[in-house]
Amino acid sequence: MVRKSSKKAINPAIAARIKYNSSDAGRSITTDEGIAAVHAVVEAADAEDVDFALCGGVAMHLYGFTRATRDVDVIADDFLSLHAQRELSFGGEVYQVKVGGKMIEVDWIVRADDKQAAYDAALADAVQLDELGISIITPEWLVILKFLAGRGKDHIDLMFLLREENLVDREATKQLVKDLLGRAAYWAIRDLEALFLEADLLRARDES
Repeated sequence: MVRKSSKKAINPAIAARIKYNSSDAGRSITTDEGIAAVHAVVEAADAEDVDFALCGGVAMHLYGFTRATRDVDVIADDFLSLHAQRELSFGGEVYQVKVGGKMIEVDWIVRADDKQAAYDAALADAVQLDELGISIITPEWLVILKFLAGRGKDHIDLMFLLREENLVDREATKQLVKDLLGRAAYWAIRDLEALFLEADLLRARDES
């Protein structure tokens, strides 16, 4: 099940870092369960020519941060003709699939608010994970979407992504923000640079 042929291959240096979270403590899901949940809706996405890419907690797993997550986040360019458990307030639907003996929710995100342009751009730049048969947003776009979300758990994710050596291309991230926001990018980039500094200080503390 290979996604759209137009997707770029993931950077080999990044692909070599891909990891899996095998913890299923509490109600959290493992990386494998998250991937299996995505594959449960791939057939519908392919049949309906809907483009999508993994983001959120399971994407964080694959980039090396094994924090607990209870569902799977996917950004897409359209809805699927599947039964939706409920709608997402910012745009999208929640589908529920069975993986093993566990029911897992897939948040199928189709933004319809002021962040739609960022999500559309992240999807357009998503890269292909051939071994998994799905696409994933890049670390740079994951940083941007986490930055725009601005929740406490997003800040924790940001600090992980930015502390990791050679994971996020910071200059490329700033350029993406400039392309996205135009003249309004100044303040966002200033705030991003403050996050870069915070992550560097944390990494220096970890290494001392």
